[in-house]
Amino acid sequence: MTAVPFPRGLALGLALLAALVAAGCDHITDPDGPRLIDRFGDFALLEPLAASRTAVDFAAGQDVVFTARFNKQVNWVVEIVGETSGALKRIEGFSSELTAENARWRGGTTQLPLFRQEPVEARLFVPEEASDTLRVRLDVLAPKVYEGQVVADFEGGDLISVGNFEFEFDDTAGITSDPPAAQGNGFYLMRGQDDVVANNFFVGLITIRPPGGGTFDVPTNIASELYLNCFLYGSGTPYTIAVVEVVVDGNGSGTYEDGQDLVVPLGGDVEFPNLGTIDFEGWTHYAEPASSFGAFGAGLTDEQTRQIVAVRVVLISDANNQPRPPLPVEYGIDYITFTAGGPLVL
Repeated sequence: MTAVPFPRGLALGLALLAALVAAGCDHITDPDGPRLIDRFGDFALLEPLAASRTAVDFAAGQDVVFTARFNKQVNWVVEIVGETSGALKRIEGFSSELTAENARWRGGTTQLPLFRQEPVEARLFVPEEASDTLRVRLDVLAPKVYEGQVVADFEGGDLISVGNFEFEFDDTAGITSDPPAAQGNGFYLMRGQDDVVANNFFVGLITIRPPGGGTFDVPTNIASELYLNCFLYGSGTPYTIAVVEVVVDGNGSGTYEDGQDLVVPLGGDVEFPNLGTIDFEGWTHYAEPASSFGAFGAGLTDEQTRQIVAVRVVLISDANNQPRPPLPVEYGIDYITFTAGGPLVL
């Protein structure tokens, strides 16, 4: 019997079909590709959420690894919430399991406040699947230690003097723990009402000096590398303006002298710098390099970073836009810190 050869076009077509089938099989079974089960398969939890420890001392360098396993790759979210502080850390990923590579917590936060010594709850959920939220609890024995030189954390021991302009600070202005501080237990509440002198926009200020006087021991003397950080709290009050200033030794005395030294404000992209209107609610992190302080961002020199003798915090009322009688204004400030090389990493 004589064999009948395949037509050349048919042979090529069968070869192409075989290649496509083989590629499709690899596509389905390749764990690195978009498998069909990942797209269309039912979701199943294979191993529940667990934490590598029930208590953690971040100050000693410990961390926590969260684990869980699913039957397919999914978008997942772990949210860690401080029971006392209300701090929030969010870890997100796309995978079929949580491991030390993608779900390790070193004590930082995604949303202020910072964590404290407190119980926390970790919650795992899969937003795109009909899954229950999984929870584990653990205790923070000591919070993370952040790098930098602290100017004031308002926990006691800070060298603070109060200047009140026309004595317009409210009786409730000062260190408080209500609402919860951005760091630790206390923050400074700047609160008052400009109602003594018409259109006098200054309400009050505090001056913070190094313990024992002298100059601040900043972590770097390169102005472009030195950052001043602070956490600002807004309560939604309109007409509130925050000003933060560094004071540089102006006469070579080596210590703070009111009226004798050079006052350089932050927010230096305008003629009259300030941190802006505090019309938001909650805590936010502000940071600026010393090379941008001052009017129009003129900046400190490297030498002036060695001569910072004080930091001042000022409350201003936007008097030009205030109704009459004017409304009270307020904001909070916490954890004023110098860092080197960039803003404070939360």
